[in-house]
Amino acid sequence: MLPMNAKQELTDLTMCRAAFAAWVFIYHVDLYLNFSRYLGPAADLIRHGYLGVDGFFFLSGLILARVHPEIAGAAMRESNPKFSPPPLRVMLHFWGKRLVRIYPVHLAAILILAILIIAGALQGWTPRDPSRFSIGALLQNLALVQGWGGASQGTWNYPSWSVSTEWAGYILFPILWYLAGWSIVYVAIQVLIASFTVLGLIFVLHGFNLNLAFAAGLFRFFPEFIIGICSTRLVSYCADSAGFRKFGLVAGGVAAVGGAAWGIDLLAVFGLWLVLFAFLMQADAERPPVLGRNPVLNWLGKLSYSFYMSFSIAELLLCQAFRRYGWPPATHAVIFATGMLAITFALAVFLHIVVENPSRRIADGWLARPDPAINPA
Repeated sequence: MLPMNAKQELTDLTMCRAAFAAWVFIYHVDLYLNFSRYLGPAADLIRHGYLGVDGFFFLSGLILARVHPEIAGAAMRESNPKFSPPPLRVMLHFWGKRLVRIYPVHLAAILILAILIIAGALQGWTPRDPSRFSIGALLQNLALVQGWGGASQGTWNYPSWSVSTEWAGYILFPILWYLAGWSIVYVAIQVLIASFTVLGLIFVLHGFNLNLAFAAGLFRFFPEFIIGICSTRLVSYCADSAGFRKFGLVAGGVAAVGGAAWGIDLLAVFGLWLVLFAFLMQADAERPPVLGRNPVLNWLGKLSYSFYMSFSIAELLLCQAFRRYGWPPATHAVIFATGMLAITFALAVFLHIVVENPSRRIADGWLARPDPAINPA
């Protein structure tokens, strides 16, 4: 079975995007201010804020599989016992739409950084680590391959390493989702278990944490992306059980918060997946969103991509200003934290309104859904 009502807005998951972006943002602010040391047992909730990226990776697999039933629809064994890949025009349509959704904001952030660096050079200052802004690094970022193993550190708009890894996932998604739809459901269960096993091995081999980024980011991304895809394949089989939905929310929430607070990344990531799976079951069962229909949180969720892509620009501006005045961020914590939030939020709203939304509207016009070569579910 494939998910029904695929076009239904996934309100709970949209709001989760806002929470994940905020978690990553607070984690990066804490790297400068170390305010988490005052939080006692809750300190690791902040120090493990990089796990918000894992939430985005799960969401990518879940949501893409949910809203693109046309890729896997005719792949079911009952109607297509012989495997053949999705038609090229279906894949091209998918890739075009995804690229237009991520690339304009990515490019705009690079242009803003380039303007700031050139303006700063004219004033006689240079970034703290000029190698981050080399021509070679720029070319990798423009090609969206900086997260494919070529960069051992963050370059240009450094949070975009995760966008680069997601682009790698988007390239393979049509085949992965087609395979998931064509396979019997027990295979999807086995792949999901195997992916969690791989994630566990990575957790152990990486010193019992999952903070793999930049050159190692793909190792972290693909197991979680595949888990998201397989979860969407399975959701229709258990969504009607209210008990299972409640168990997923409660057990997942406890595991996510407890795992982060105890510094056990694997447990926290498992909890994040369980909560997201429960939210997806809620939508599949056509039940009201668990988190309600709060328009502010929903808007913040839609703003989350631009917000995530903006905080390194705010960081560059503030760090240069603090260097000029000789202020350590930790001794001016309120100014630094307030500045980070204000600049990041202002940039995010600008990028969302001026770049992200217009680009998506243009994409919807250019890439109007063709008659699919395979029947949608």
